[in-house]
Amino acid sequence: MPKRRFKPAKPTKKIGKKQLLLPPVMIGVATLAGIIIMQFSPPPPVLDICLKAHNVESFNIYPFVQIFEDGKQKFLPEGIGKELKEGKECLHILHTDEVGDKIHIEYIRPIRLSINDFMQIYSLDNKTITVINNETGALNKEILTLDNYDIQYSYFSENNEYTKVSDLTLMPPFTKDMVVRIELRSI
Repeated sequence: MPKRRFKPAKPTKKIGKKQLLLPPVMIGVATLAGIIIMQFSPPPPVLDICLKAHNVESFNIYPFVQIFEDGKQKFLPEGIGKELKEGKECLHILHTDEVGDKIHIEYIRPIRLSINDFMQIYSLDNKTITVINNETGALNKEILTLDNYDIQYSYFSENNEYTKVSDLTLMPPFTKDMVVRIELRSI
């Protein structure tokens, strides 16, 4: 019987310094490039962000916005902050879930929004707002032209009173139980 010949085992290759350092260097360069890109490309404006789903984000607050027209309370309609964007329904981070005086702010992290931000979504044309009149017991939708009113903004403060604000940009940011009042007086 013929003798079998065994092939000698090939010696294992030693990993050189270049091969050993290449993966960590590539990861470091990619991380640095990502950080630089994030610093110089700003995120989209917060009010333009559409939520992927409703009531799934970690930050949720429900402040109140009361509307009074000539002393009579009106309500916010359902669907403020919902719109069609590129053929898809878009729910903004600042929206209303139902008819009433409660708004919903929902985001992935705590965020500071005020009545000024709400008005940008509520009154898209800065000329009209839609309110719900419940005087007769039926929910009637009304469109109010803002130019026909003297508008006064105020919020319920720590002093247990409504503090008037002359400019919307001076209004403090919404908190979980904040009450903002918008008073419309006919001119």
